[in-house]
Formats: sequence, structure tokens, C-alpha cells
Amino acid sequence: MELRPLGNSSLKVSPICLGTMYFGTKTDQAQSELLLDAYLSNGGNFIDTSNNYAFWMEKGVGDESETVLGQWLQRQSRDRIVLATKCGARPRAYTGSLDQIELEGLRKATIIQAVEDSLRRLQTNYIDLLYGHIDFLEYPVEERLEAFAMLKKSGKVRAFGISNTWAWRVEESLQLSREKDLPTYCAVQQKYSYLRPKPDADFWVQRLIDDGMLQYARQRPNITLLAYSTLLAGLYAKGPDAELPPEYDLPENRERLQRLHNMAQTTGHTANQLVLVWMMAQEVPILPLISGSKVHQIEESMGALSINEPIQL
Repeated sequence: MELRPLGNSSLKVSPICLGTMYFGTKTDQAQSELLLDAYLSNGGNFIDTSNNYAFWMEKGVGDESETVLGQWLQRQSRDRIVLATKCGARPRAYTGSLDQIELEGLRKATIIQAVEDSLRRLQTNYIDLLYGHIDFLEYPVEERLEAFAMLKKSGKVRAFGISNTWAWRVEESLQLSREKDLPTYCAVQQKYSYLRPKPDADFWVQRLIDDGMLQYARQRPNITLLAYSTLLAGLYAKGPDAELPPEYDLPENRERLQRLHNMAQTTGHTANQLVLVWMMAQEVPILPLISGSKVHQIEESMGALSINEPIQL
């Protein structure tokens, strides 16, 4: 598989990234390792986790995904894997309500400590890509960039990104990086899929790859866009008559879903594969994250990389 540069970093990644949000909670260690092995055997090398996955699950605290990966990594060649994690959205206190949650934020000292904790759980000496998980406006951009500089100098983190943000905020960071000779973002990770949500849809702290971000990325090719929730929790696999989530319940989405499944029937590819191909082949290519609880789901998604014909949806 041809690896692609991740923004302006030295990292080379597979065009599809494996998300591990529910490893250690919904998916136990043994099954998680089967999924990871299947992803690697199908050409993948880019694995995404966070220091808060998945605290909202029953008995979850946020250590679980990184801990599962740390055990699996002990049996792998570390240099074969590009490992991404995130900080900033781990709860300081959680009582079961997201409306009342207090998150750790992106202060310099918090970022430095979060990386130390992630390295311990991941049982590795370095993180390839560190994201700020949520772009808190109350925390100055310069403070996180200074933390990133310290982490890069120490060799503990190789590259940096941001998630759930705005295009203007990415540009603010880029300009400051230039002025102060501080690390720059090489990647932005946002929510994105083939179906388009209602304009007033509420996704809490999650932000979309919107038209503004797409236009910005055209002007900043040194930043790679990544997308999570790409397959909408299995919605596309349920057929053209699948019940749409309230945030996506629009007549035009029903039409788009029907068009997708017509194309799947014509081409012989699955709807999931077509969505991933469509995403990667846009004018501004978007690197999708995939997930799953079964090996065949990972294999199906990775099969999108073998589709060479143009897909018009």
C-alpha cells in the first residue's frame, strides 16, 4: 500500500486510519487485538486513540483504549505503526452527565502531564501524533504550542494536530507558529460523512468539516484533514430504507442514501466502501477513520483501498 505524507510532518500513513474508541470497553483485549491485527495485515499503519476513551461507558474511566493498545504494542514492531492520541477532553470529574462535565483542558502543564500518562498506558517512549482533542477558546493557542515545542524537543511527540475546531482558529495557530518558531499543526480531525446533518444539529463539542474548513484546506495543503464518524455507526450497511438519526433526517439525505445504494448495486462494492472512496477522492482528500467490532468489518473498510474506478455520488 502506498503511504501518504501527513501534512507537513515526516510521518507517512496509510490512507485509512483505525479508530479504537471502544477498545477495552465494548471490545475486550482479545477481540481488540484481532481487529488491530486485521487492520495491519490489510496494509494499515495508522492507529487513533485518546486519553479519554471511553470514560462514558459503564465502569469506564478513560484509560481503557490506550491500555489495550499498550499491551498489543509489546508484540509489534513499534516503528511500523503511526500512533495518534489526544488530550484535553479527559474529565476531571464525571457524574454521568455530559452537561455537567469538567474537562482537563489544554493548559501547558496539563498537556505535559497528559502525555506522560498516555506514554505509560501505551507502554511506548514516544507518540507519533498528538491532538488537542477539543479547541477550548479560553486557553491561549500560544500556551499549547509552547507545550508542543517542549514535547517535540524531548522526543516524546513527533507531530501535532487539533480536533473539533474552526478554520480561523487553525490559521491563528499557524501564524503564531511562524512568528514564534513553534510547532505547527499537520492535521485537523473533525466529524464528517456522506450524509449531511441539519444546519442546527447539535453534536455537543464535536465540530464538522464544513465548507469553511474545506476552503481553508485548499489553501493550506500542508495540513491533512481527517474525518471521524465516517460510516455513521453502521448506518450505510442497513440499506436505502435505514432509519435516519434525527440530526440527519432530511429528504435530501434520503435521496443521497438511495443514490449510494444504487451505485453499490451497480458496482458490486459495498455502501461503506463507496463512502470511503468518495471521501478520499474529493478535491481536498479526506483521510477517514474506520472502526468496528468484527474482523470482517475492518476487512470490508480496508477493501475500499482496492477500488480504482472513479465514484460519483
